[in-house]
Amino acid sequence: MATYRTITAAADMGAYVSKLVLNLPRDVVDAEDLADAFSVHADGADVGVLRAWVCDEKAARRPSGSHVALEIPEVKATRRIGGGVMGSRELMPVFHVAQRRALACVGDEAPLEGLVFDESVGDTCPDLLGWDLTREGDFDGYHMRFSLFAPECVHGGRLPQPRSVPLLLWLHGAGEPRVPFLTIMANRVTALGQPDIQAKLGGAAYVLVPSSPTYWMDSGFGQMEDDNQSRYVRALGDMVRRAVAELPAVDPSRVYVGGLSNGGFMTCRLLADYPDLFAAGIAVCPAWNDDLATEAEVAAIARTPLWLVQSADDDIVDPRRTSIPTYRHLRRLGANVHLTLFDHVDDLTGRYHDASGAPLRYRGHFCWIEVYHDFVDRDADGSPVTVGGRPVSLWEWVGLQRR
Repeated sequence: MATYRTITAAADMGAYVSKLVLNLPRDVVDAEDLADAFSVHADGADVGVLRAWVCDEKAARRPSGSHVALEIPEVKATRRIGGGVMGSRELMPVFHVAQRRALACVGDEAPLEGLVFDESVGDTCPDLLGWDLTREGDFDGYHMRFSLFAPECVHGGRLPQPRSVPLLLWLHGAGEPRVPFLTIMANRVTALGQPDIQAKLGGAAYVLVPSSPTYWMDSGFGQMEDDNQSRYVRALGDMVRRAVAELPAVDPSRVYVGGLSNGGFMTCRLLADYPDLFAAGIAVCPAWNDDLATEAEVAAIARTPLWLVQSADDDIVDPRRTSIPTYRHLRRLGANVHLTLFDHVDDLTGRYHDASGAPLRYRGHFCWIEVYHDFVDRDADGSPVTVGGRPVSLWEWVGLQRR
């Protein structure tokens, strides 16, 4: 039996094993038609092979070598995360790869054939470059695990100049508490450390992502309550202040907060309770009920620029009770506030399609997909959001805000 290594990728609908790197006993020669040389099964399901090539240990193509990379599709059998919006769990598929035809070896050696790969020797995830998922600490009496993206980790270890880069606090939804891998990978939080969004935040930014011990909407009873309260407000305030103190490169005038669903609620809660801490907020499908908010809370939120994002067909958080009235309320107070309200959440990347070939339509609650791709640039009336007369996207707008 032979061994393989998995490569995990962060995708719009969660984490998947995207590639297998097969370890061969001898060097083989690359060819254009290697995909049909292998069959792949995961937990008994036929997965299929999209592409295959001879490579090095990291799947980079080589004219010859002792490894072959198999690119496999995003299907149920290749998922790394299971569950749904109210809870998730980590998975690791078990693969069985069979060689279906002989491969030409380097030199005069006999062709390689008949191999079976069914033992994993580990996994790597290039999308987690720069992320540390091992951090933890005590904040206001709560022990929390948290993840940190540090820009110097992807810039050759070069630390940014003191007080020169922003800090983004990002808050997960109801389905991703406690376990940092789930918090980061279930909804592609890794996009916040990718070059596109990092550039729009000024070229480099720290991203702080706590994993709630329960739910952000837990007001003290260990379960999710729809009452606009949270037991974790002071803990997150302490976490942010500690990060600013311990990361010399962070500019205290550019601390941002954002999140989705449960985390969108917590974004509004933090803006209400810390009106002088954050330079901007991003509330995505926020479970913040305007009818439960006091006038003092809304007035406090109005002191920080805020961009709300939701889809009109959200079947989990009703925008008619949350983002729409919150937007109107803040507008009446003269706040710097924007609302992007999609009709539907459709794939805009051109990558995903339904059976008819049309762009895949996601569940309406999943508008964070558009946020992570920065396909958000319109206000509630459909007009482009501008700064100084120039149209800007959501993340460009965030990067321009200062306290």
